[in-house]
Amino acid sequence: MSKLPSLQNVIKATQRTVLRFPLETLTAILGTIFAIILQEKKYGGPQEFYIKAVMSCSLCLILFLSVSLYFQASKKSNLLRFLSSFILGSLLIAFVFSFKKNITDVEAQEFLVLNIALHLLVSFAGFLPKTYHQEEFWEFNKQLFLRILTAGLYSMVLYCGLALAILAIEKLFGFEFYDRIYLYIFFTITGVFNTIFFLNGVPETNNQENPLQLSYPKGLKNFTQFILLPLISLYLIILICYEAKILITLSLPVGWVSYLVLVFAIFGILSFLLVHPIANEKGNLWMKTFNRWFYFLLIPLLGLLFWAILYRINLYGFTHERYYVLLLSIWLGVVVLYFLIQKQPKIKFIPISMCLAGLFSIVGPQSANSVSKNSQLSRFQSYIQKDKAKKLTFEQEQDFSSIVSFLEENYGVEIMVPYAEKELKPLLKKDKFPSDYEIMKALGYEYRSMYEEKEDTSINYSYYENDQTTVQNIHGFDMSFHLSDNSKFECIDCIKIENKSYSLYAKTKDYGTDLTINGEVIPLKIIPFINENTGFGSHPTDQKITQLIETDKYRILLTYLNVSGELEKKKKVISYYQIKVMIGVK
Repeated sequence: MSKLPSLQNVIKATQRTVLRFPLETLTAILGTIFAIILQEKKYGGPQEFYIKAVMSCSLCLILFLSVSLYFQASKKSNLLRFLSSFILGSLLIAFVFSFKKNITDVEAQEFLVLNIALHLLVSFAGFLPKTYHQEEFWEFNKQLFLRILTAGLYSMVLYCGLALAILAIEKLFGFEFYDRIYLYIFFTITGVFNTIFFLNGVPETNNQENPLQLSYPKGLKNFTQFILLPLISLYLIILICYEAKILITLSLPVGWVSYLVLVFAIFGILSFLLVHPIANEKGNLWMKTFNRWFYFLLIPLLGLLFWAILYRINLYGFTHERYYVLLLSIWLGVVVLYFLIQKQPKIKFIPISMCLAGLFSIVGPQSANSVSKNSQLSRFQSYIQKDKAKKLTFEQEQDFSSIVSFLEENYGVEIMVPYAEKELKPLLKKDKFPSDYEIMKALGYEYRSMYEEKEDTSINYSYYENDQTTVQNIHGFDMSFHLSDNSKFECIDCIKIENKSYSLYAKTKDYGTDLTINGEVIPLKIIPFINENTGFGSHPTDQKITQLIETDKYRILLTYLNVSGELEKKKKVISYYQIKVMIGVK
């Protein structure tokens, strides 16, 4: 009898949660349904709508929660709350469905940034319409964080239990379930159960009967004081020593130091937030010292951060990654300035400012996408306008290749056509999806990989021939096989042509291979051909290289698939080759 009230309590708690967050619950259920349908569509049918529907639901769920927290704190009508949610949700859905059919990396990045911004919005939305104490804001976010962890743990245990139960029924009773039932149970638990369980524990920010009261976990204090703060102090010492080294040697900072400084600063701010409620209590000298000096110590590192990122932007222009590093650097500078100037700073300034920075970077002429695209197009145009009579240096060709790769990967070759119509329009007529190598070749330059060295002596040629999807004209040839320099090839009476049997034997020689057909030796001078042909180089290529050999009885076509080796004293020393041999009997 004791279990019935527990079940009743669960049902009542679920009802309260659904009534408090109806739009959030509906969105979670719809997202789960769309995810299940998407899995079915993977085995046939269009997927684009369902992918974007799942993405829209994930964004709308967080947005609706933020709107609910705001309106519940301000005690305004539910009609206005639902209307606001509908309008803002429609904008989010329109944003996601504006993505291309095959979502690009840039669009995925915009989705991720928007997702982070909306999660940050949840942390402070309930405190915008009311006055509050700092401890309330801290306690609210602590409870949210712990609820996320608890919901994740409950969901994982529930899924494992149900999955084992289904497996037991299958093995013990021979009952066959739907083959994707495990996946769909996972979607249902993570999408519906996990969401409702989490929402049930979201605290109210304006409840007079049950106000938020600070409850600081002792384990969190020990973790922050004895693990997190010492590690942050160690990184601080390393970074300051590195900055001193730069100043003494007058050298330039390495590129990835920007990421290290940002990671240190963000974890430092996280530590600052974690110790904030107890930093000024007696007996917490180490925390109090950290709280007082942290932002002062960030100032020299900010200088290093701006120096490193601005130097790279000056050399190579904006990309999405450099844009966000610069944006986070500016945000960090604003946060440092705020906490140094304000006598009684509010910790909610940190998530609010980061949320606004994220939204600032998504849409508009100042967005990461717009700034990066225009920056690289400007650099592309500057190379196109250079005098073709003056050959580019290796470094310039490498830089130009990286620009072409960036634009083609993120926006397609079409975006470059207005700047080089004469060179690129004929290429697009031949191939709608040309490679970076072909684009550079059409522009009159050689493609240089970012990993290629100026004095690269390696030879690495490969040509991929997809026989499964390519229909080839083999008119004039009667047999085909593959040869390589490190494997023996012998075939006795392997094929009959006009009632005559043919035996083939290949033997490796210094100049390539001796191919014996029915006792007649035909030298295949592969090595001299590779040395004379400039197509075999150190950079990747899509060029198909063939060699035709004619004798009185046979017509032999060699298609080179792989060649590797080294360049020694301007001579190519080949260590490996693989070729496709086609033979026609005259």
